[in-house]
Amino acid sequence: MNPMQGTAERKLITLVIETSRHLQQFIDRKAQQRGLTGAQLRVLSRLRQCEGINQAALAADLEMRPISLGELIDKLAGRDMVERQRDILDRRINRLHLTRTGKHVAGGLDDFREAVARELLDGIDETAINATLATLFKLKMRLSDENGNKSGGSRSPRACDTTAALRR
Repeated sequence: MNPMQGTAERKLITLVIETSRHLQQFIDRKAQQRGLTGAQLRVLSRLRQCEGINQAALAADLEMRPISLGELIDKLAGRDMVERQRDILDRRINRLHLTRTGKHVAGGLDDFREAVARELLDGIDETAINATLATLFKLKMRLSDENGNKSGGSRSPRACDTTAALRR
């Protein structure tokens, strides 16, 4: 193995970790301008795609601890954005639904994401973006396989598959 290749690989992994942390902080700052957190925006976004999902499946889909998600759901419910509804077949299960307010906020998330992407990726050409997407997708798949998640994440059959959308 070329000694420079190992160094470049280590630099890439370090940069991905650091960039991920900075990206989360950036999105949190942008979300705060809307009175929310980045994590709350993720929940609203997934609920828009998976209306009626149960809390355990959503936690797995978002790769969060159920207790952490429960706190986010409580806060969103307190702001009249999310409501829990009893499952008609199993009264022990709550299904999560967006309220009218939640649907309105979630409906604006595509514009929010586009604005963030434009701001962050301004001046980076499409070829570089596509190459980065391909590399990050392969890395995600390897990590998912290594962690025992053959589907690219720890999703239940009821949860929505974001990995399939990346492949298109």
